[in-house]
Amino acid sequence: MGTRFVVVAAGVLLAIGSLNLVASNAATEVVLSSSRSSSADIPPLGTQIGDALKGHASTVLALAVGRRSDGTPVIVSGGYDKTIRIWNLDTGKPIGKPLKGHRQEVYSLAISKRSDGTPVIISGGEEDSSVRIWSLDTGKPIGKPIVSERDIMWGVATEKLRDGTPVIAATAGGIRSVVGLWNLNTGKHIKRSFPEIFTTTTDLAAGKRRDGTPVVVTANTEGRTRIWSMETGKPLTKPLYSCHECQARALAVGKRRDGTPVAVSANTDFPLPDEDTPDGKILTYNLNTGKPVGESIKIPATRFADMAVGRRGDGSPAIVYGDDSGSVSVWDLDTGEALGESFAAHSGPIFAVAAGKRSDGTPVLITGGSDKAIRIWSLGP
Repeated sequence: MGTRFVVVAAGVLLAIGSLNLVASNAATEVVLSSSRSSSADIPPLGTQIGDALKGHASTVLALAVGRRSDGTPVIVSGGYDKTIRIWNLDTGKPIGKPLKGHRQEVYSLAISKRSDGTPVIISGGEEDSSVRIWSLDTGKPIGKPIVSERDIMWGVATEKLRDGTPVIAATAGGIRSVVGLWNLNTGKHIKRSFPEIFTTTTDLAAGKRRDGTPVVVTANTEGRTRIWSMETGKPLTKPLYSCHECQARALAVGKRRDGTPVAVSANTDFPLPDEDTPDGKILTYNLNTGKPVGESIKIPATRFADMAVGRRGDGSPAIVYGDDSGSVSVWDLDTGEALGESFAAHSGPIFAVAAGKRSDGTPVLITGGSDKAIRIWSLGP
């Protein structure tokens, strides 16, 4: 999940970025399908699938995609309204009642499985400093909340250690952020931490290097991206990038066509009124070596952004990026080539992006924003 800054006073929302109103794409085709798609059946990139999913009372801040035990693909969303909601990815219909427990907005989400095969939701809440685990099948909480000594849970991610133990990684804090690890089966803290002194870790992702080493990738307010060993808590490389005057707005982990694991980071300055703010860039790094891969991708300065890596119908990996203009852009992960034109997805800033696949095989991207809506789009054949 990407960086989000929200201004609140006396419990009242004052601002979530500038509402840059963008007209929705009137020519967008709405598609529903129940049969398994061949590549020829997959709608073009940017085609909206179904109607907007509505239920959140305020901004949608986090999204994740996964499957329940019966194989049903689902979207999980978290919002400024303090709730978590589960939606059927095939039909767009809500599943069950909203999940309640966080005392403040839900900033981050992940979906994983415990060692017994139970699919779970992991959620991170702002202000209440907690990570909570929920059954993806029943929506019921599992165990007690995991409470951090820090204030804001900026991000959560999951990965398995070499021995197969599923682990939660979460970043919390203000000026001095710490990434903590917890056993997903037991909720117990694993006594390793990844300190970023005098800076805020704004996002994190988890994955594995080619040799099987589980890693955590962090991004912070100085635009610095790092790769850490999940097993030792030590950095595996020097900072991949640092700009001091910019910020890492979004972070994702994925694989190139040849299977090379990569980390992708979006870095921009904070745009100020009446000032000419330089463009930002999306950078890709080899997760095995920490070295940059390919050319950087130019992006406009933005206050808010999120990003995901998904697979298109032909299996090619793609970077999906949404920002405070309400638009979505997609690039080929290997070449950095733009895939089609950017398209208007929301009438205000986009705060959350995810990628997945429907039961009929259609690859999709999912977006959520300040207009309280979640929308599903084809990633293309």
